[in-house]
Parts: sequence; structure tokens; C-alpha cells
Amino acid sequence: MAGRKRHRTLLAIIEDTGGVEKIFEEISNGRTIASIAREFQVSRNMLSGILNASENRTQLREAQRLGAEQLADAALEIADNVPEETAAISKARERIAVRKWIASAMDPDRWNTTRANQQVQVNIHAQHLDALRKVQTEVIDHENE
Repeated sequence: MAGRKRHRTLLAIIEDTGGVEKIFEEISNGRTIASIAREFQVSRNMLSGILNASENRTQLREAQRLGAEQLADAALEIADNVPEETAAISKARERIAVRKWIASAMDPDRWNTTRANQQVQVNIHAQHLDALRKVQTEVIDHENE
């Protein structure tokens, strides 16, 4: 029953801070569910469960899509403003990579740079046999001329 008490406490915290709409606004500004959960001193899974409830799921997806755009904008700003020093460039590269990764997790349809595991099966033996048949057909046609 301790889990129910925590759940009720989290719902009260959410309401006191402006409701789920306020959380969705934070997410659309690029914050992660994990960072908001740390602020509320609850687990990410507990907060995620509430935000992913069926009545909230559409709003959450839209907030994540907007948040991914914010992260992409932040990555561009970091890249544009990095000093031309080796250490600063390395640090900026890592900061950009993290923002790209989070953006791809929040809105994979738009920001994921890797394709899903597309598997292509090639049958070399069948291709070899097709090539032999083609050569054989060409040889027979040439002999008949």
C-alpha cells in the first residue's frame, strides 16, 4: 500500500505545481521526464506512468515532439557559439551529441538518424544460377544465328 500513498502524493505535487499541463509545457521546452521526476523526488517510472496514462498520451507525444525541436535548436546554438579551442570543441561536440540523442528518443520519426534494422536477404546461389542460365541462353541464341 506504500506505493499507493506515493502515487497519491505525486498526484498532489503535480496539481500543486500546475497540473500535467505544466509538466507538458516543461517537456515541450526540452526538459526530460527524468529531470522533472528528480525535482519532484520521485522515480522516473512513477512520473512516466502518470504522463503516459491513456488520457495524457497524446499531449505527452506532442510535448515530446516540441521538446525535441527545442533540443535541436539548442544543439545548433551550441555549435554556432563554440569557441575555437580544442577542449571547447570537444565539449560542445558531446553536448550536441547528447541533445541529438535525446531529440531522437523524444521524436524518432523526425530526429532519428539511424534507420530501423532493415534486413535484406541476398541469395548468392540463386543469383549465380540466374547468371549461368542467362549466359547459357545467350550462347544458345548465338549458336542458332
